[in-house]
Order: sequence, then structure tokens, then C-alpha cells
Amino acid sequence: MPHSNPQDQTPVYTFQVRSPAEELQEIARMYNKEAKLLFTRAEEALAEDRQEEARLLMDQAIALRARADEFVKAAREEGSDPIVAEILEHQQSQRKNYTSYTPTYAAPDEELPESWLEEEKPRPLGRIARAVAWVGSWITG
Repeated sequence: MPHSNPQDQTPVYTFQVRSPAEELQEIARMYNKEAKLLFTRAEEALAEDRQEEARLLMDQAIALRARADEFVKAAREEGSDPIVAEILEHQQSQRKNYTSYTPTYAAPDEELPESWLEEEKPRPLGRIARAVAWVGSWITG
């Protein structure tokens, strides 16, 4: 039976790819998580009477939460934020060029072609390596 290169064969396994809506929801979760962290830090700054830092952190958290809302709207296909639109456009262009990973696998019960067996053979030892091996075997045993 002739064997061809496994890289030229059709993939055996398929991998699930998340939908764009799921990816946008994930981005929104990350923004919300960061906003929550900023709100917590703002409360700490208020407790330590650092008013300017607290206001800055609050403003950043509010902006992140608003951006998360835009991503949620985009996941529902309701958004209009130009930054979100740019991110979506970039993701779509990446999807066009995406090639899924297909691992190469040779079944153990099939015989491999002779050319493959020759490539897998270890190289013969040189004179120095044989001498070192002989001395090593003489010393150890």
C-alpha cells in the first residue's frame, strides 16, 4: 500500500471554534473584570483619602464598563462603537486566513514506507564514540 506524506492528507480531527458572539462576550467579561478591579482600587483610594487617584480610577472603570457594554451589544449585533467595529473587522480578516492545526499521525499497525524507516534509523557511531562506549563498558562491567 503506497503511503503519502501525512501532511498532505485530509485532517482526521476537527476542532471547535468559538462563534464571534462568544468571543465578544469573553472580551466583555474581561473588560468587566478589569472595571471591577478598578472600582475596588478606587474604593481603597477613597478610604485612604486619595481623592484624585480615586476619581481617576473611577473614570477609567466607568469607561471600561461602557466599552464592555459595547462589546455585549456587538455580540447581539446591536453595537455602533467604531473601536469595536475595528476589532471585529480585524477578527474577521484573521478568520479568512486561519488554517486549523492538524496533527500528523502514523498508525502503528501499518507498515511505514522504506524511506521513512531509513530516516528514523539512528546514525552509526563514529570511531571516537565507539571507543568511548567500549571503554565505558569495560569500566562498568
